[in-house]
Amino acid sequence: MKTITMLLCGLFAMGGGGDEKGKTVTPIKVKPTVMVRGLHVTIGELCELPADAPALVLAQIKFGPAPVNGYARTISRTEIVQSLASAGVDLASVKLEGADEVVVQAIHVDVPGHEMLEAATNALQAQLATEGGDVEFEAPQRLRSIQAPPGRTSQELKARVRGTQTGPTSAVVDIEVMVDGEFCKKVPITFQLKRFRSVLKTVGAIRAGAPLGPENLEIVREQVAASGLFLDRLEQIEGSIAARNLQGNQRLTLGDIAPPSVVRKGDVVTVVLTRGRVKVTAKAMANHDAPLNGRLTLTNLQSRSTLTGIVHGPGLVVVPQ
Repeated sequence: MKTITMLLCGLFAMGGGGDEKGKTVTPIKVKPTVMVRGLHVTIGELCELPADAPALVLAQIKFGPAPVNGYARTISRTEIVQSLASAGVDLASVKLEGADEVVVQAIHVDVPGHEMLEAATNALQAQLATEGGDVEFEAPQRLRSIQAPPGRTSQELKARVRGTQTGPTSAVVDIEVMVDGEFCKKVPITFQLKRFRSVLKTVGAIRAGAPLGPENLEIVREQVAASGLFLDRLEQIEGSIAARNLQGNQRLTLGDIAPPSVVRKGDVVTVVLTRGRVKVTAKAMANHDAPLNGRLTLTNLQSRSTLTGIVHGPGLVVVPQ
């Protein structure tokens, strides 16, 4: 507005200075009816102006917002004069002619649902490519068209994923309808997401302690709603055994596997006990299976007392001080 005012002051000062008789008067002819294409009503839409520099500056002055779709607004000459004065126009340099009032209506056109859906889909695909992962999405079955002004120069759609990230099972893409580069309205579009990943699953039931490998496990692409510590490579279970009884078609997690046992229940092992500077060895029987570096309870073969130690190797258990 400041720029327009400065231009008007310069243009209307030409040829007259302070002399009212020397000023160029711009005729402004008020139209009886107007159909507006943009978000705002301008003086150039409300009135007919000559094709000269001062008139072109006047034409760009915004009178106010366009009427709501389906409604008309009547604007009087007085309101137009007030708008010119608010914009800093010297009223002595203009002359209003034509109708006493102008009826203004807004033009709206359909923004097709398939165009909005296409823009939203492109934005979602770009976001999913950035986030990575194996994701399938389902778009809404029906998306209604909306209405918006066509604009004096342009109408375009801008799409962005809300929050700049997708959710575990859904994503919302906001479509912004831009008219002449200005925001007009927003339409949210919700997509349903299905996330997939490769997981290790049991082929059949597996008993606790059984070795795990390709003979009883397989890699399957499966929909996973939540991120979990699911195993997805055979290398992760190499040399491991089932930590518990596993059902058939069960996803494998870290808690389902255990390192192989180096001591079995009933094995007689050498137990090393340290008492100060003295080390004592004895024979004891393992009460259960245990892996390397695992805790093991034992029964002393002579005293029948119970000990707890750490497995240091096949047949060797060390009781900590």
